[in-house]
Amino acid sequence: MADSALAAVQALDDQRVKLVDEFVRRAWNMWRSLTPSDWWNDAVAEGAAAYVTQQHIAFVKAMRQQGISYADTMLRLAGVNGLGEIPQYEVVRANTDPWQVAMRVADTYRTQAVKNPEIRPATWDEILKDADQSAADHVKAWLMSAKIQLENNAVTDGYVTQNRAIQSRYRSSGVERYRRVIHPELSKTGSCGLCVVAATNTFTRADLMPMHNRCKCTVAPIVGSNDPGLKLNSDDLMTIYKAAGKTAGRDYSTSATDLTKLRVKVVNNSELGPVLLRKDAPVNSNAPEWRLPDMKMTHAQMERMFARATEFNARYKELLNGDKDSVQFRFDGRSYEFKKTVHTKQAWQYVRSLLAYSRGFLGLAA
Repeated sequence: MADSALAAVQALDDQRVKLVDEFVRRAWNMWRSLTPSDWWNDAVAEGAAAYVTQQHIAFVKAMRQQGISYADTMLRLAGVNGLGEIPQYEVVRANTDPWQVAMRVADTYRTQAVKNPEIRPATWDEILKDADQSAADHVKAWLMSAKIQLENNAVTDGYVTQNRAIQSRYRSSGVERYRRVIHPELSKTGSCGLCVVAATNTFTRADLMPMHNRCKCTVAPIVGSNDPGLKLNSDDLMTIYKAAGKTAGRDYSTSATDLTKLRVKVVNNSELGPVLLRKDAPVNSNAPEWRLPDMKMTHAQMERMFARATEFNARYKELLNGDKDSVQFRFDGRSYEFKKTVHTKQAWQYVRSLLAYSRGFLGLAA
């Protein structure tokens, strides 16, 4: 059984890494198609984020389907039939929406760029021709920060999505307990200390497995004496415990001595729910209350995106059909400036596509 469980875990690893990589590739190709000035133009940036949002929805659907297939395989190994209807799509994060999360890539670029307000190239060629190499280095750093934000969002959302689908399948199939399965093979430096410490725990059907940013752990069912995740973890933990000293560039150690000193706590992140933190990590006590995403929350977030797309659609129309080169307005507590560029019309099409998708999801008339 252990070999079969390992094969199922490895197959899931391979499939979801491919899905994450493909989503990041598509999304980053969109962001890199923008000019330097486009990153500051809300009309273009919001259009790019609208495109990425629809890619993200497709990505989440695929991740959920993979998770259900994996869960059914693990359940069969434990002698249980997979039961229950699992929604094809549910939003991943609470207290936000997928479009706002997608826009964080541009927000990250801007946050880095405001530190050097004197560098505002209109084109990439302008950067390449700049005699001051430091300007080009700064812009490359801004882009790298934006890409890291995209990758962090993709890894975190993808794995949270899969594990929630897996846990939903387990619960609907009558599984009362499950175990965290660590994946040191998926990280260049191995599993983080938080996951290693937490891997000795089991969870009940009422619990969500605590995650953390870029967490790659999965979930195995425990049915009676069948506990395939225990064997998988034991093999990996022995390898990790034999590693000596500090992991390069990280603030934790994978040595057995240091891991016995590490203490963790579980707190509710306002967007992702239960997350693992070091015992001494600060916690934002003013963060909004988290609630597990469900179809009601999914509809609420889709309604928010529909309202935003409706407002933006009117503003694109005003800009592109009018004589002004820019339109400024406020919506939902945020200020926007839409500018005319060669990419504005295409950005409008992306927003109109998301508007149509959200309208269809909500069952609204055109």
